Amino acid sequence: MKYVVAVDIGATYLRVALINEHGGILHLIKDLTPREPNPYAIPNKISEMIREVLRKCKVDLGSVLGIGIGSIGPLDVKSGVIVNPCNIPGVKNVPVRRVLEEMFNKKVIMVNDCVAAVWGEKHYGSGRDYDNLVYITFSTGIGAGVIVDGNLLLGKDGNAHEVGHIVVDYKYGLKCGCGGIGHWEAYASGANIPKLVKYLLKEWGIKEHETKLFELIEKQSLEAKDVFNLAKMGDKVALRVIDELGRINAAGIASVINVYDPELISLGGAIMLNNPVDLTLKPMLKYLDDYVLNRKPKIIVTSLGHEVTLLGAAALIYNPPQSLMKYVKVS
Repeated sequence: MKYVVAVDIGATYLRVALINEHGGILHLIKDLTPREPNPYAIPNKISEMIREVLRKCKVDLGSVLGIGIGSIGPLDVKSGVIVNPCNIPGVKNVPVRRVLEEMFNKKVIMVNDCVAAVWGEKHYGSGRDYDNLVYITFSTGIGAGVIVDGNLLLGKDGNAHEVGHIVVDYKYGLKCGCGGIGHWEAYASGANIPKLVKYLLKEWGIKEHETKLFELIEKQSLEAKDVFNLAKMGDKVALRVIDELGRINAAGIASVINVYDPELISLGGAIMLNNPVDLTLKPMLKYLDDYVLNRKPKIIVTSLGHEVTLLGAAALIYNPPQSLMKYVKVS
């Protein structure tokens, strides 16, 4: 039997797995992403983890078809380089593909993590029967992978999926980490929900006795998960924030629908996977009709969970997308 090594490169963690053609994960390991200012630190660490996975599974390199990678960006898919890794200061131009090809003499395909995820949804998840689908992650940031008419969209460098920078508030918007104003990610990503809370409490004129959110703000410890946890406990202001997030996400989702016209939208990331649909999916569906133009698609939370990117990375090798053929040698 032949296998694929799948790699998920995140700003915080690296995950490496050995996966069979049916999407079965034989073994998965996770370690911290190296943060030293050395462009070779990440591929060298991945190499160590690949060897460990193969050793644990007692699989020799000859049984491996290739190495598929879903990575933080921005990327240059033509060269297999992470140009400027998100949230890893001082590291640029990480030559992932070249290093792994030299070390293992195997085919290596690398795309953005959300692009890998939508390919995983297409081949192993709920997207099997659809030619037009979008995967959106709600995590530290907001990102997407898109398939239109069966074609995986990449763009000139492989970065045609930055939906987190759709403008949802053009005038009084919060500033995004990229410097832009009113971007979706500036409001509804895990990193920025605390900023939204502070903005809304001031905008709404909320008093300290009305919510426990103030206590966390004063301690400078407020995180996105706290908003959802307080909402679960019935905190009325937290529930109002969740409702406002629903409206913001409806505007973002509607823009995705209006631009790509998908049959299916699959949602993932920590915010979606770690909280009940009553606090995530349902609030955005409540307001979607206010913003959408095209016929609404089916919208779900991915059934592939946190492994969607790894499964997509494996599918890149087992079923390489045609849109990648012009960028990398896949056979």
